[in-house]
Parts: sequence; C-alpha cells; structure tokens
Amino acid sequence: MTRTVIILTLVLLKIFNSYGQTNIPFKEADHYKTKKFDVAIFPENYFEFISDQRFTPTRQEIDKAEIALSNNLKTSNKELVNQFSTPIIHIKLNKYKRQYFGYIDKNGDRILFINCFWSKNENNTERWLTSEIMVLDGGSYYWNVKFNLTINEIFNLNINGFA
Repeated sequence: MTRTVIILTLVLLKIFNSYGQTNIPFKEADHYKTKKFDVAIFPENYFEFISDQRFTPTRQEIDKAEIALSNNLKTSNKELVNQFSTPIIHIKLNKYKRQYFGYIDKNGDRILFINCFWSKNENNTERWLTSEIMVLDGGSYYWNVKFNLTINEIFNLNINGFA
C-alpha cells in the first residue's frame, strides 16, 4: 500500500511538473513597451493551467489586440461593473500594465488572455515579467479580458470585485 502511494505520488509529480512545459525553461516574458502600452508577452512554455493548446503571441498580434482594446473596450465595459470607487478601465487604459498569454480554443481560434493591473499598485515591479499577477478583490485596479485573434473580438471581460 505504501509503495503504491509513493509510486502514484511520483507519477503525479512528474505529470504536473511537465504540464504545459517544453524543454526550454521559462525565465522572463518579452517586455514590449511603446508610448501607448506596457505589456509582458508570456511564451507558450510558461507554466499555466490553461487546458487548451498554448502559443507564444507575436508583437503584431499584441498590436492587433491593443487596437481592439482601445477601440472596443468602452462597448464591452458599458455596465461599469465594480468601477464605482476605482478607475473606469476604458478611460484609464493607458494606466494599466498588461500580461498576454496565448492559447488555441476547442474551435481552433487563437485567443489572447489579457491580464491587466494598475501600474502603480504593483509593489514588486519586476515580478510581473516572470509570473502572472493574480489578485482577489481590488476592484477595477485588476481585471482581465480575452481577445479572439481569429475573429478580432474582445470577450469575457472580468473585473475584480471588492472584499
């Protein structure tokens, strides 16, 4: 019984340690900064529990998503969820740093998961280039959205709530 538990534990550790990884170890995201935005582009080998197939977004794909955010976020944000005492995200878009993760969904569409956070709230300034920023609560200082590159559409806007 004990031997079976040990073997099962070792097998599970091997599976979880290799899940989402390639042979090239992840060190740091590609830091892509322009006058309009400051983003981290995470490679497909970044360990993340997105169940779909991963890909590394290109800077051209980021540019396409940033144009869509700039042009269409206001429409997606019309209900202003959790933005009564924190910034209105489409008005203050340039104040947010963003992390980009790419995956291919079950329909074969290329999707960008865009994780956004208020640039002045992040205490560990370099951490955002090495790991996903995840925060519970915080209102609109922390939010995320998805962008479908295949059909050029923003969807699943999710703005953090309050404790």
